[in-house]
Amino acid sequence: MTHGGKHKIVVIAGVVVVVIAAVTIGLTVGLRGILRRNVETVLRERFESDVEIKDLQIFVFPRIYVQAHSIVLRFRGRRDIPPLMTIEKLTLVANLWGMLWTPKRIASVHLDGLQIHIPPRQKGEARAAAWLVKRINYRVVIDEISSDDALLQILPKQAGKQPLDFDLHRIVLQSYSLDEPASFHATLTNPKPVGEIDSEGQFGPWQADDPGGTPVAGAFHFSNADLATFHGISGNLSSKGKYSGVLNQLDVEGDTNTPDFALRTSGNPVSLSTHYVAVVDGTNGNTYLKSVEAHFLHSVVVSSGEVVKTPGVKGRRITLDAIARNARIEDFLRLTVKGSKPPMTGSVSLHVKLDLQTGQGDIIDGMLLDGQFGIAGVQFSDSAVQDKVDALSRGGQGEPRNEDIEDVISHLRGRFVLRDGKAKFSNLAFDVTGAAVTLSGSYDLDSEKLDFHGHLLLDAKLSQTTTGAKSFFLKFADPFFKKNGGGSSVPIKVTGTRSKPSFGLELGRGDPKK
Repeated sequence: MTHGGKHKIVVIAGVVVVVIAAVTIGLTVGLRGILRRNVETVLRERFESDVEIKDLQIFVFPRIYVQAHSIVLRFRGRRDIPPLMTIEKLTLVANLWGMLWTPKRIASVHLDGLQIHIPPRQKGEARAAAWLVKRINYRVVIDEISSDDALLQILPKQAGKQPLDFDLHRIVLQSYSLDEPASFHATLTNPKPVGEIDSEGQFGPWQADDPGGTPVAGAFHFSNADLATFHGISGNLSSKGKYSGVLNQLDVEGDTNTPDFALRTSGNPVSLSTHYVAVVDGTNGNTYLKSVEAHFLHSVVVSSGEVVKTPGVKGRRITLDAIARNARIEDFLRLTVKGSKPPMTGSVSLHVKLDLQTGQGDIIDGMLLDGQFGIAGVQFSDSAVQDKVDALSRGGQGEPRNEDIEDVISHLRGRFVLRDGKAKFSNLAFDVTGAAVTLSGSYDLDSEKLDFHGHLLLDAKLSQTTTGAKSFFLKFADPFFKKNGGGSSVPIKVTGTRSKPSFGLELGRGDPKK
């Protein structure tokens, strides 16, 4: 090739470069305005929001690369609530060919500093006239939308209430379009109890006129939740389950497992697992428990209730109605009473109502329990206590020397109210063959102090409960302790502590059964 030919090629190449540069600059300048208008129009129409974009930069060649800064979406132009969405920086990448076809295809969008504030739907709210506009026909598919360290905030329906916040460590949506649901994967931190949630499922399509009505469904895994966040209990909880519905109201079903659950009053860990069905109101975090089935050791407790926010009060109020049938009393005692060996065994039936306001200090001190119970087939672990029960039955039957009467089975029933860490009992009845004890009183969970008063009822006369000289002198007391229908009624008291109880007469106390 001649020198002149080479020179022409160089000139032509230079001209081509200049033309390409000019076209690129022209496309960039032209597309910036077009893209800005398109972006603002799409966001305005699809999210029913005023749109503000502080800065927009676009590069066309070899791929379309867009950066937008300080994006603000105000739902229906409202300034009395936080913006529906704020984005510190939006980065968009697309191929030129993908933007020439319908639907237009965008490779990726990454959002930095994303905050989403879901407004509540007002009762009877009508769509504002300013938003009664024809939707544009702008079809677009985004292959991937991602965001790190975002905030999802559910705004409360009533002014003055605290919003519900979720810190989203990372969220990725796949094949997102404006009119179809998109697949997502998200990781976030649960505020209380503190723990990590990993979830994936389907989200959308976005409901512009009611953001809280946007459909969502998926599965979740909740791990490393430290229950010590609530004072008075401890354990490491994990949970998995599924949910479906809309942002404002989700149907949730799942299972929890806490291998080391413990109450402060005993410190004895037990393995606790539950299966639950609930409805969650996403506007305030209130949870309505349709059914919770809890398993620990050899016992099952079934309950229902709610966990709701109380206006003007820190924390949430938990109310439950719980029932246990054919459970084991030793399981409950291990959970609530100090010591490695439960003081008694037996089959227990229980119906209790729980009322607890969290966020007010120690859970045990703030717990209110009101219920009734019955325990059948009671036997005591301490042989000395069981010997006393056997002796009570022998005496009650008027056979104090009958050693064949041993390992006597007892029955226990009563009502109780637990408040401020102290249990108060009424109509407490303890029965063995030949004798019964009726008591009322209290038990302090922390100090383990006993303070009970009542009567010992015997089938036999008082003098028949023993032998020898004692029996002779007790004959003079028989008339004073005579029970209607025969036998004896002796006023008694039980004091001391759980480990060292003290039994004694309480002369002067009247007997209502006389």
